[in-house]
Amino acid sequence: MKDVQTGGCRCGATRYEITGSPVTQLMCFCSDCRAFTGSDAFAAYIVKQVDFSPTEGSPKFYATVARSGRAVKRYFCYTCGSSRWAQLEICLVTVACGSLDVVELFPPYMSTLS
Repeated sequence: MKDVQTGGCRCGATRYEITGSPVTQLMCFCSDCRAFTGSDAFAAYIVKQVDFSPTEGSPKFYATVARSGRAVKRYFCYTCGSSRWAQLEICLVTVACGSLDVVELFPPYMSTLS
């Protein structure tokens, strides 16, 4: 049986489900993540795209190209504006760990700078 983690936005309009374990967990300090969060870092719970499913709502996204040159879609709640996750071209989803229902699941394994 797979572990199931859930989460969502501040107002509850968008929800998601994660099955399985994260690929990694980290604090990212790159300029793309700082712009997405409006903070000095992004606490990322990174999962395989096949393990991630939106379950409620229709979040909006902003499509861009990261400094790495890869396409990324950054999703946010259409009601409260909370940043929720980013879908990466390399079949990974970076979930904002603050949106997890159980935030204690996030002990970061590493940090990144760029």
